[in-house]
Amino acid sequence: MFVGARILKTGIAVALAMYLCKLFHIEPAIFAAISVVVNMQPSVRKALHNAWEQVGVHLLSIILAVLMGLTLGTSPMVTGLAVILIILLCNRLGWSGGITVGVVTIVFILDSPVDGFLTHAGVRSLAVFLGLVVALVVNRILLPPEHKGKLFYELERLFRDSSTYFLDRVITFISSASLESFIAEPPLELLQRLEGAMDLFEHAREELTERDNALLVERGLEICRGFIERGRTIGEMTAQRVQRLNAPGSPLPENRMSSEFQTMLDVLLDGERKLGLWARKVSIGLNQPHAAENVGEDTEYWAEFDQVMDSWQRTVSGVFYLRAMMEIAVVATEMRWAGRRMKAIYDLGSFNREKA
Repeated sequence: MFVGARILKTGIAVALAMYLCKLFHIEPAIFAAISVVVNMQPSVRKALHNAWEQVGVHLLSIILAVLMGLTLGTSPMVTGLAVILIILLCNRLGWSGGITVGVVTIVFILDSPVDGFLTHAGVRSLAVFLGLVVALVVNRILLPPEHKGKLFYELERLFRDSSTYFLDRVITFISSASLESFIAEPPLELLQRLEGAMDLFEHAREELTERDNALLVERGLEICRGFIERGRTIGEMTAQRVQRLNAPGSPLPENRMSSEFQTMLDVLLDGERKLGLWARKVSIGLNQPHAAENVGEDTEYWAEFDQVMDSWQRTVSGVFYLRAMMEIAVVATEMRWAGRRMKAIYDLGSFNREKA
């Protein structure tokens, strides 16, 4: 079992809060412990950013709970009404991030015994506040999380591997006529890594500055998802194509393909090489300063592709070849998408780095 920094800090903070409660005779200590868990934030910046909001919600909840407890009593109905009111007030004041703190404080205070209500309410409020302070201090001092560095490292690795996966699927399609069988395994590992990188991005948002170019990170994760999903589509299509080509009664000629179709595959292969060069440039450029190139779409290449495609279409007819034409069009469309996105991301990365 892996014990992460946040897990370790939460355990230490809970122990510290309960120890302080025992030291200063603030009972029950469980209220401080629960407050620690509620207030432990995933990043230092987020914890400091929300500190005043959490304090404000805490004080507002104390005032509301005490007033309602003194005037209406401490029944479950009163507690439920107080919870509704604190949620409405937090939303109205723009403190939605502190709703959980408010609800916890309300419940703890209004669960106090009727006899000596103010005394119990005061002690429990102090316990909750102590837990909040301990959570903020421990989060700031002990093993402050550095999600930003991990995020950029994972983004570069994920881009490299997902683009490689996409390009491998394109090459497999191009060589499908020579394959006797092919199974398109789902890219489960890449999908898991993508979700992990997106989770890192959410935690690192508070750490990112203007110079870090959050838009580049967001677009980078988008293209990684595109590589995975589109590569998977091409892979599944290739598996069906291989099965169809090797099925009994396939109208494919003995030499497996015409010269016109081979020329079209050669053009696709040339396009894959161009994409591979751009993938390597973008992978390096994600973490290194570079000048913008402002390169548009390779119109000359796509004009050649259209010409070769037209030449092949003139030599064939029938449903079998119509499906092949549609598959070629799908692969070409995905390659075109990849080229446009990679060039845009490359220039997006250079803009803010030069500006900084």
